[in-house]
Amino acid sequence: MTRRFRQHDVRSVTPLDGVWDFAFLGDVDPDAVNVGDIVFDDRMAVPGCFDATPAYAGRRGLTAYRMMLPLHDAGRYRLVFDGVHHWCRVFVDGEPLAEHVGGFTQFTVDVVQYAAGDVALVVLVDNRFDYARCPLHLPYFDWYHYGGISRPAALHRLGDFWIDGVRIVTEDYVARAMAVTVDYGADISRGGVPLTITVDGGRVFAQTVDVLAEHGQVQARFSLPDAALWSPDAPNLHTLHVRLGAADAASSDDLRERFGIRQVRVEGQAILINGEPVRLLGVNRHEAHPQFGSALPDGLLVSDVQQLRDLGCNFVRGSHYPQDARFLDLCDEAGILVWNEAIGWQHTGEHLTDPHFLAAQETNVREMVAVGANHPSVILWGIQNESHSNDPACRPAYERLLGLLRELDPTRPLTFASNHPYDDVCLDLADVVSINCYPGWYVGEIEDIPAELDNIIARLAEKGQGDKPLIISEIGAGAIYGWRDWNETRWSEQYQARLLDTVIRHLFVDGDRTCGLAIWQYCDLRAAEEVRRALFRPRAFNNKGLVDEYRRPKQAYGTVKQWYHKLAEPR
Repeated sequence: MTRRFRQHDVRSVTPLDGVWDFAFLGDVDPDAVNVGDIVFDDRMAVPGCFDATPAYAGRRGLTAYRMMLPLHDAGRYRLVFDGVHHWCRVFVDGEPLAEHVGGFTQFTVDVVQYAAGDVALVVLVDNRFDYARCPLHLPYFDWYHYGGISRPAALHRLGDFWIDGVRIVTEDYVARAMAVTVDYGADISRGGVPLTITVDGGRVFAQTVDVLAEHGQVQARFSLPDAALWSPDAPNLHTLHVRLGAADAASSDDLRERFGIRQVRVEGQAILINGEPVRLLGVNRHEAHPQFGSALPDGLLVSDVQQLRDLGCNFVRGSHYPQDARFLDLCDEAGILVWNEAIGWQHTGEHLTDPHFLAAQETNVREMVAVGANHPSVILWGIQNESHSNDPACRPAYERLLGLLRELDPTRPLTFASNHPYDDVCLDLADVVSINCYPGWYVGEIEDIPAELDNIIARLAEKGQGDKPLIISEIGAGAIYGWRDWNETRWSEQYQARLLDTVIRHLFVDGDRTCGLAIWQYCDLRAAEEVRRALFRPRAFNNKGLVDEYRRPKQAYGTVKQWYHKLAEPR
């Protein structure tokens, strides 16, 4: 399952998933490696995480992946990688063509002027922590950083001109008025090239365009008066197909995208979808599994979505990085709303005033939006989880990154998860206030939870943030799967269940200020390697999942399921 729909009829696409040649090079400088001298003495699955396999479990270092690319002619090809951790350099026939930083976003590499035949593709992949090379992955982050070609890869054959991307926006959900932007690239300029757009098989737009060498853009507007809207309760999807070039032209190209007709906006303390307020009942979710690392196979993605629906979730916060397009496809179909956020965790003023760091963050934001923008399930963009938003020196970074998001996509509300509810200096920059807090776990006892939540709400009002939607974006307790204790102490399943029962009851029965809850978290996951953090993580796992790392439900799963289904009933 690369995507849940066929993206191309005209363009030739060769999936590169499978078993590649592999070599673990270890603690060596990538600049000192001659790819022609590498001895590929092992094999590795793509997509996959090499350090989740038995032979390389927990190992960090430079690795090399190799496969032969089938070039059928001497034309233009494009490699598409959906995710490589953390840093990589791509070679074709020994020639370095590109580098990429950050493991959770798609990037492309054009392969041109090579003779027909099989050519060697080698990808150097590095999962070591190196701030100078890759400032997006840092060792203190509270999740395990796996390495490898972790998401699907493919080889595309391009013609004289090609479609780089299509952006679909609902301008008016009542009138079903749509705006579509088509970005294209070209090796040559050519006049009078036909461009057609169909939706669900019916033509909605056609014109001839003068294709410009290198890059260009075409914009189209049309209405779909009889089309069904998308919402969590009725996730109706439509398929848009763009074709650039004549039907019988060898140089034509096409791209198919799936979309939903819906609008998201903020009004007072509510988040509205198609004018109706929505209560977000959800969890935080990491892409993690002991056997697969962050390279989740299709079957596990499907299983996760089934379990989220069984739990009664209509909302998932993608923690703490851009989500896999395959998972977003499934959320589109299931009506599960998604908060998609750029990679980050507890960044300090040292990071947020560093131009090197901010440039990498901007690239990550751009790549996140490029993949996620057409998914109707994505209703919130986020940045900088639990970073130092209480430090005035960090405010320019929040302004810069949130400003970039508004420029890239003005159609979705913006937020960031703050763990500084009493002294945050950046909350006014967000459309939705999101607070991470752990009363009853890190501070106080379960009986202290209502007062702490009320204090946070009161303080937000004092700071002028009382008229915005409020999401409790993290709250929870750890529990070891299978450990039930008569004393119901911390780490027992009973304690976790009782804490979450208290949270949900106070937020949604005793009060109505909160429009959303994302429990920390869906599944247990391997924690960071730092000793000081691992000592506070039994089994070296973050154990706050409603299910364990193998998706086995804990007692709290039943508690949350009962509440979420009850709260989803018509009010």
